[in-house]
This record gives sequence, C-alpha cells and structure tokens, in this order.
Amino acid sequence: MKRKKIFALPLIFLFQPILWGSGSVETAESYLKREVITKKLNNGITLIMLDRGFAPTMALNISFRVGSSNESYRTIGAAHMLEHMLFKGTDKIGTRDFEREKVILRKIEAIGETIDELKRVNPDNDRIPELKSRLKELQKQHQQYVVSSPYDRIYTMNGGVGFNASTSRDKTGYYIELPSSKLELWARLESERLRRPVLREFYLERNNVMQERLMRYDSSGTGLLSERFIASAFEAHPYRHPIIGWKSSIANLSIRDIRAFYYANYIPSRMTITVVGKQDVEETYRIVSTYFGNIEPRPEPRKQAIAEPVKRGEKRFTVSFESEPYLMMGWHKPTFPSRDDYVLDVIAQYLAGGKSSPLYKALVLEKKLASSISAWNGYPGARYNNLFVISGAPAGSYTTGELEKEIYSVMDRALSDISDEDIKRVIVSMESDLVFSLDANKGLAHMLSYYQTVFNKWEYLITYVESIRSISVREVKDAAKKYFTSTNRIVGILKDSRKEKTNTAH
Repeated sequence: MKRKKIFALPLIFLFQPILWGSGSVETAESYLKREVITKKLNNGITLIMLDRGFAPTMALNISFRVGSSNESYRTIGAAHMLEHMLFKGTDKIGTRDFEREKVILRKIEAIGETIDELKRVNPDNDRIPELKSRLKELQKQHQQYVVSSPYDRIYTMNGGVGFNASTSRDKTGYYIELPSSKLELWARLESERLRRPVLREFYLERNNVMQERLMRYDSSGTGLLSERFIASAFEAHPYRHPIIGWKSSIANLSIRDIRAFYYANYIPSRMTITVVGKQDVEETYRIVSTYFGNIEPRPEPRKQAIAEPVKRGEKRFTVSFESEPYLMMGWHKPTFPSRDDYVLDVIAQYLAGGKSSPLYKALVLEKKLASSISAWNGYPGARYNNLFVISGAPAGSYTTGELEKEIYSVMDRALSDISDEDIKRVIVSMESDLVFSLDANKGLAHMLSYYQTVFNKWEYLITYVESIRSISVREVKDAAKKYFTSTNRIVGILKDSRKEKTNTAH
C-alpha cells in the first residue's frame, strides 16, 4: 500500500472553457454545478456522483474525516495502523475457516496484550521471553487460516486497478478504479469490511509499520528533518505528531485501542463516498444505499479543541545525519477558507512555481547557490491552522546558512516588486498546472472527495479559483508583512554528520 505524500494536496483546479461536440462553450464551473449530484444517506454518509466519460469505468473513493490529528497521546499512529488493518478482511474475506481462526485470534490478543503490559511495567520481567515464544507459536498456527491480500486478489480478477489507501493528518481514504459493471461487487466488499473488520495479524503488522518507520524516517535525513520540523513548529496541536507514529508509540499501540479508535471515528457522519465515471446515478444511489445505508450511525467524537499558543520568537533547530544538507523554513498562518490562505497559495506559486520564479531563477539558475528550491502553503494539513514553508538544498560548497540568508533577500525583493501582471501570470499558471485533474476520473474523484471530506463542502472546489482571481498586489504585500516575520518563524537545518566527523578529525 502506498502512503500519502508528505505535502498537502494543492487547493487548485483548472476551470477553463470546455468546447463540446455541438460547438458550444461551457466552463467547468457550470459543468460541475450541473452534473455533480450529492445525496445524503439516512445514516449520515455523503454520496457524491458524477456521470462522465464514454468508457464504462469508474473511480470509487471512500474517505473519512479522520486522520492522525484525531489521535490522543495514547493512540499516536492509530489512524495509520487502522488503515493497514482494514486490508486484512472480515469474518468472510481473508479467512479459510473463521470459526477455528477466531479461537486462535482470541489467544493471540490475550498474550499480545499481556506482553505489552508487562513490557510497560517491567521490561525485564522473566515471563516475557516465554510469552513471546508462545505468541510466535500461535501466529504460526494462525497462518493456516489466513488468505493474504484478499481484496487485491478479488479486485484484480474483476478488472480493478489502483487499489490503494492513504492516511494524512486530516483524512483517511480508500481507492479503486473498476469497470462500471462491478459497482455492486465493490459496494458489497467495502461495506462488509467497514461493518465487520477482523484485525487479524495485528502484531505482525505492527512490526511491519515499525520497519516502515525505519525506512521513511529513521533512515532518511530529510524524513527526520521534516518530522522534527513539524514537532518543533506545533507545540500543542496534534499536527505535531508523525502520521506513522513515534517509534515508542508504535511499539505500544494496543489492538484494543485500535478497535476503539475505529468505532469512535469511522462513523457515517464523517464518511464520504465519491463515484466518478460512466454510471446511472439513480442505480448508483440505489446500490450504495442498499449496502452502506445499514452501517450504524454513532455519536460524533468531541471536536479538537487544542489551539497553538501565540508565537513569541523564532524557533531554530539542527538535525545531524549522514545526508546532504537541507533547509526548511516555515511561518504559521490560518487555514482555508481564510482569505489569507488564498493569498499565500498565490505567493507560494509566485516565489517558487517554475524555473522563471524569483527563488528558482535567482538561487538555482543565476547564483547556483541551491540545487533545489520549493515553496508551498498548507503544511502539514488543512483542517486546522498550518504553515507556509520554503525548503531547499544548498549547491556545491554553499552552506544552509548562506542559502537561508539569500532566500530572505530574494523574498523581500520579489514581494516588494510584485505587480498585477505577475499575479495574473501566476494564477494562469496555477490553473494550468492541474489541467489533467479534469481529464481523469481518478483525479476528479480525489478532488471532490478531498474538499467534501476536509472542508465539508465539495463546492469549494469551484469557488477556490474564483477567489484567487480577485487577489490584489496590496493583499500579497499585506500578507507578507503580516506572516513573514522572524517571531513567527521556524527554521530547521539538516547537517551532514559525515562532514562534521571529517572536520573533527582534522
């Protein structure tokens, strides 16, 4: 299963006129307003449907407004772990004999929970080696009942592609593209795994997640830097925790806590189903209602109430690792739909969106001070207030300090000199960057699902571009002055520990 990229989804979409076969011209805004159909099931699930295209295929998304920001300190990493576990099957899928399997599963859980509790109280307890040996023996017995990758097999046999899932700080999603004729098969399989999930192979999968963490973070300089960067930037808000979890939190994730997290958070009112492709929308609604409409509604969990304290000074830290040096700089700012969030999207594209942008042109092409430079807005999530970030790698013998100093200089000059023409050019670029999103069922389904899940309104997809088109030079300069201050800044530096050792030796 692929995991979500570290950066937030871009909040941009192409809305150019469309030339239809009749020769008439229609904007995508009016097309989506007319063709996207939204229904609410009796239990609270939101269904988004768009009949489009000629090929009998469809992109199907199930997403939940549940991510790592919904975790407590006790359950850090639970959202990501739960995503893994929901691929394991049900009492009918993924098992050869559930009646016999469940007896072993109960024993595995009892011993696994006992081991975890003993390790927390006294890691040197004499019983632990014996219990681990017993757990390993039970896991070996259990394998005779397990069908590995059960959903992959079924979907592949039925023409499915792109079967995947992702967890972010804001949401969790499950995706597949299938022939339109397989809609009912999909609805049956997916509704069953949501109603009756069996968390089989939990302790084996927990070990796999530990290995995933080792690969993505503990063995990667930029992975470590980004993890520490977020943890330093957010003092109180759960955005500070890595989606995958800390090493110690993963090792202590309890199967009971994962089960409780599922029942508390995977509720119909937080669930969006998106179907984009060739379909009869009335038939789609009937099938989805039949299979998903009987998922039991449950109460909404308490809303996230933790807010970041006011920033009163720059934060700066350094990570040493056997890696090329790298620099991350961020500034706190409000999230969508604040007007300033739109403005900062435009600023990000203006500063580093392409080879003609001020930062890339000055630092990479002309001065050759950086080998890479990027800017993005809305990190590490969008449901809550977040960061505007600039990152880059110094080139050759240049240092991160020299790169940082030059970034400030270019930023100040570029934002002081920005013109109406610059903004118009940037907005055209922003619209054209994601032209492909309108062409593919998969991309459009992701965008509709994202806006509905994170912001409770897919229509923001339409109004977004309308909003950025009205941004003025004054708004850009005011936002830069308001947010790009030293007291509002976090700076993370990745140092090459190999060079530090060489310098010490000399």
